[in-house]
Amino acid sequence: MIKHIFLIAAMACGHMALGQTSNRFDSTGNAGIGTKTPSQRLEILTNGASNLQLTNNWDVLGAVGAVKFNMAGTEVGAIEAERTVATGRLSALKFFVRSGSGVTGEAMGITQDANVGIGTTTPLARLHITGPQGTPSAKFTVTSVPEADAFLSFENGTNTTGHYIPSIRGRCSAGGRPFGLYLTGEAEDVTPSGIEAFAGAIILDGRSKNASKLNSNNVVMINSFGQNLVAFKADGSVGIGATDTKGYKLAVNGNAIFTKVKVEPFAGWPDYVFEEDYALPSLAVVEKYINEHKHLPDMPSAQEVQKEGLDIGEMNKQLLQKVEELTLYIIQLKKDSEAQKQMIQELQSIIKK
Repeated sequence: MIKHIFLIAAMACGHMALGQTSNRFDSTGNAGIGTKTPSQRLEILTNGASNLQLTNNWDVLGAVGAVKFNMAGTEVGAIEAERTVATGRLSALKFFVRSGSGVTGEAMGITQDANVGIGTTTPLARLHITGPQGTPSAKFTVTSVPEADAFLSFENGTNTTGHYIPSIRGRCSAGGRPFGLYLTGEAEDVTPSGIEAFAGAIILDGRSKNASKLNSNNVVMINSFGQNLVAFKADGSVGIGATDTKGYKLAVNGNAIFTKVKVEPFAGWPDYVFEEDYALPSLAVVEKYINEHKHLPDMPSAQEVQKEGLDIGEMNKQLLQKVEELTLYIIQLKKDSEAQKQMIQELQSIIKK
């Protein structure tokens, strides 16, 4: 009898304590912890931060606990914590969604190293994104502009299965202004020196897959819809409208205009023409050569120029040589002319006598 009295008293005390709290299961099926008017299936109300803790007593490798989302008997998503090492308490957090194939799989995860993986279960960087062939890995837009009008996208530059060409694509929407992808680099405005001689506000570094200098491949190519505009070669040469620089530091396929061109110190400048020991060919020899070859001696023929092109520095040297030779011919002709005048004057004096 005494046992029954104690049991009834304990139940009464428990009922009174329950009545004094703010916990409630209402007639709608909503449950409230800390509130008598829950608006959701489960609502927790506290005077500070609300916490929900799932605890188990297992010390096993793998899933520790999860919050799962089910719709009419079908699991459509979950958030799961996982122990990742056999000893210790290192963990990972995984997010699962149901895909179009009807399978619920891991869509995103955070590893014990704080790496975030989207589309991959083994992220190798702070953010590692893997997507199916033909879809962008990442895309950035703004809410005030339609996505098709302006975006920044990280994509695969080819649709060939098993191939990946990293590609960055940008499109602007700026009221008809001709912008596409706008790149800005900010650096200290100081003169690079020493090991920083290669520094700059924007640096493009093309290298081999072995992290070494390129010897054969192009370093940078600038194209417009597949048409080459500028090529920066591994040997430091630049081709404008041309991919083969033929050993020259600058090759231009097209017209060019300059305000000034300077040729560095040039050996063999033809002032030697004015030396006393210079063998100036006679005009008869020059005439014979012209009749046979149809161009001046020591000058390229039209066929040679058409085939090999023109070396401006060498051509200027050759032209100057011909100008200096021509000057000598003129001086000699002047001397001959003056000598003839003197002879004529002398003959005229004799005739008058």
